[in-house]
Order: sequence, then C-alpha cells, then structure tokens
Amino acid sequence: MKIAKILAAATACAALLAPVLCGPPAQAAAAREVPLKEVPAPGGDGTLSRDIAGGSTTTVAAAPFTVQVSFDSAGTTVGCAGSQIAAGWVITAKHCNSASLRSVRLGTSYLGTGGTVRSVAARYPAPAGDVLLLKLSTPYYGSYVGLSSSFPATGTRARVYGWGDQSEGSGAMSYYLKAADVSVVWQGVDNYGGPSVRTRSQSGHTLGGDSGGPLIVNGKLAGVLSSSDILPVPNPSNYTGYYNDHASVVRNLAWITSVSGVRGS
Repeated sequence: MKIAKILAAATACAALLAPVLCGPPAQAAAAREVPLKEVPAPGGDGTLSRDIAGGSTTTVAAAPFTVQVSFDSAGTTVGCAGSQIAAGWVITAKHCNSASLRSVRLGTSYLGTGGTVRSVAARYPAPAGDVLLLKLSTPYYGSYVGLSSSFPATGTRARVYGWGDQSEGSGAMSYYLKAADVSVVWQGVDNYGGPSVRTRSQSGHTLGGDSGGPLIVNGKLAGVLSSSDILPVPNPSNYTGYYNDHASVVRNLAWITSVSGVRGS
C-alpha cells in the first residue's frame, strides 16, 4: 500500500507544470498527494459533474474572496485556488509557484470564465511553509477574507472551497465552485515541512486543482491547502476519514504581514 501511494504521488508530480512544484524528493516519500495538476478545459469529458469528490456546488457569493490561480495570462489554464486578502494581494500555496504562474481570476463561480483577470506582478514564497503571496499588477476591489490570528481548536468545524478534480486521478476539474465541510484534527506538517492545520474530510475531499484554496474557520482564513490523502480507487462514496494539511496562516502571519501589510484579527 505504501509503495502504491508513493507511485501515485510520483505520477502526479510528473504531470505538474514545472519540476519546482513537486517540492523536494523527500516529500514524495510521505505518500501524500500534492494536488496540483495541469488541467484540461472544463468538461473535457463532455460532462459537468455536480458531485465533486462528495462536495456540493456553491456560488462565489458564498466565498467572494476565492480566486483561481492560472498558468497563462488569459486566466484559463487554472491549476490552483487562492484567496484575496487585500485589493492587491492573493494568498495561495508555495508549491503552486512557477515561472508560468501568470494571472488570477477573481469574482466568478465558474472555472476559467467570467469575473475579472489580473496579472501577477510578483510572487513571494514564504521562507518556511507552503505559503505563497501574489502581488496583483492592478488592485481588484472585491471582497477580502480576514486572516485568523489564532490556531483553531481540535474538533472545530471548518469549510473548504475550490474547483478541484471531480474524482481522484481524473484530471477533470469542476466547472462550478465547490464547498465541503471538514473538521480540525490537530497541528500537522505541510508540504514544505511547515506547521499545518490538519483536517478530516466530512462532506467532501479536496483533490487535484484545490491546492492553495482556503480553509475557513469562523469566517477567517486559517489555512492554505497544501496536501490531501490520496483516495482509493474506486473513490469511496463516503468521504469521512481522509486527511488534509493546510499551511497554517497564524504560524506564517508575521511574514504575511511583513510582505503584504495585512494583519490578522
């Protein structure tokens, strides 16, 4: 089983946009998926599933700060999610960092269409932890999410958002924004060895394309999705019991504030 997981993780890394996104070789041995993949156009299989890894569809009105991180200037080659924390700043996962990361799409419920596209003027990877700050070329005056200044307690209910794959290994992201419930388990380790908020999936499980997406606790951003357990094949109908690690916002808060000027609350 361990060997199978390592091979699955290695296959996922081979499909990424650039080698840097896979992280150090030691991370592959951890048998946890780095859920970033280059993705085909929405609905590449001719269908648009509304049952995304057990999650439920929602609209951007429920999480107006949620953004798509794209590996082209047009905002159509989406590979990660992120959150807007100020008019000129988006936060996502460091393993999404690449020379081809060019733009973000904001203010839309739909993958690769609608809303507003902003070019990325600069990228700031955290010195420790799977966190990346993106400075937008032009400010976007939308809705921003506040940064949590405390680590969530074990058992706290939380919510995640993204446009990730509809099933493990499918490579087909959802055309619709999805949401899922998770619960906080304890402090874990993110994809770069930094502290994470470890969660357990309750109503859905984050997959490829959800990297960098928000973990919302009590209305605040508590984490940035770093990695998720690889699901068995065929995927289970019950998604409870699988784990995710979200790079901790509060553990990186001093650095986030020093770069962006955004403080926790």
